[in-house]
Amino acid sequence: MKTEKTKRIHSMLKITICDDDINELNKTIKMCQEYKASHPGSDIRIKSFSSPIELKNSITQGEKSDVYLLDIYMPKVMGTEVAKFLKENDEYCQIIFLTTSTNHAVEAFSLHVTHYLVKPYTQAQLEDALNKAFLAIEKRNNAHLTVKTSDALYRIDFSTFLYSETNKHIQQIHLEDGKSQQARMTSAELFKLVSFDSRFFKCGSTYIINLGKVEEITKNYILFETGMKIPMQRRQYKDLIDRYTAYALEGL
Repeated sequence: MKTEKTKRIHSMLKITICDDDINELNKTIKMCQEYKASHPGSDIRIKSFSSPIELKNSITQGEKSDVYLLDIYMPKVMGTEVAKFLKENDEYCQIIFLTTSTNHAVEAFSLHVTHYLVKPYTQAQLEDALNKAFLAIEKRNNAHLTVKTSDALYRIDFSTFLYSETNKHIQQIHLEDGKSQQARMTSAELFKLVSFDSRFFKCGSTYIINLGKVEEITKNYILFETGMKIPMQRRQYKDLIDRYTAYALEGL
């Protein structure tokens, strides 16, 4: 089956592969090289590790990639633990799990991984997963909102948007750096501008939240990664849990 190729990829993208099985590692490297060859106008760089410890050390030293292909079953450190480490260092990195079993699918979606490939996978399946990862990067890098404040037009990148809070026809948009911007519009008008992106959920009539920034959901509050907290509207709890689960499962 022919895979749908991305029309355009960023000028430079880095892929890192980690698999303790040398034969599997070499196979994946070759597949990634074939993918690179099919995108001659893009600078795709491929790096590989046979040890998860070495990969973690390289990340600690500041070496990062856009996409990580991780074997799950590795000695000393499981791929799921490596994924948690990667997300702690770069929440927007794309992770593709390579595994012989679907036993860790539930844990995988909780980590917001991009894809889950079961060995033996085909070239077409790997290309589909890489396309999904690169499209996610493209979408996230470009997604933003332009709002009119009291004295200027202001660009808000979706990656910095935590939540908005309504006060009649004024929306207070809270950002991850602790700052906020006011936009003169209704909550419904604001949600219409962001609803194409699955990260956003309208929680009752008061809040619009970025699911990608949520750390914890309880029946009493919603906690964001920055430590900011807003009250949970109990009648919205089930809908929010369902929507968050669906968001986490996207791409698996």
